[in-house]
Amino acid sequence: MLKIKEEGYSFSYLDQFPNECCEFSSYLLAKYLIEEHGLLNVEMLRGKNRFKHKQRHIWLRSGDKDIDIAANQFSSTDKTVFFEAFSEWHKRYCIYEVEKPDPSFDRFQEECRAQLLKDYERILCHVIP
Repeated sequence: MLKIKEEGYSFSYLDQFPNECCEFSSYLLAKYLIEEHGLLNVEMLRGKNRFKHKQRHIWLRSGDKDIDIAANQFSSTDKTVFFEAFSEWHKRYCIYEVEKPDPSFDRFQEECRAQLLKDYERILCHVIP
């Protein structure tokens, strides 16, 4: 995602990655994990920080693994990627919603969906040669 950031995304919110785009980057990662790796038990978690009540965050979980590529937007961690069983860092969040991410992006309006799908294909070109 950082390589695409240099060029600019079609879906402009992603240009700020990892800042303020944990939801969209999590949807893109969920699509990849579901479609390219066949993970069917991917969940998207929405949490509220137990200590900083206005702070929200979104990340993925598959089984017992917390998967997060946008946590380093916060000063409380310098890890760029989390892929660990019930991450200690994520325990600072009280989960208030769990959803099964839809890799078709049907929840987004048509223009946003088209931009996200275009960006997803660009990202894939950097991941899958």
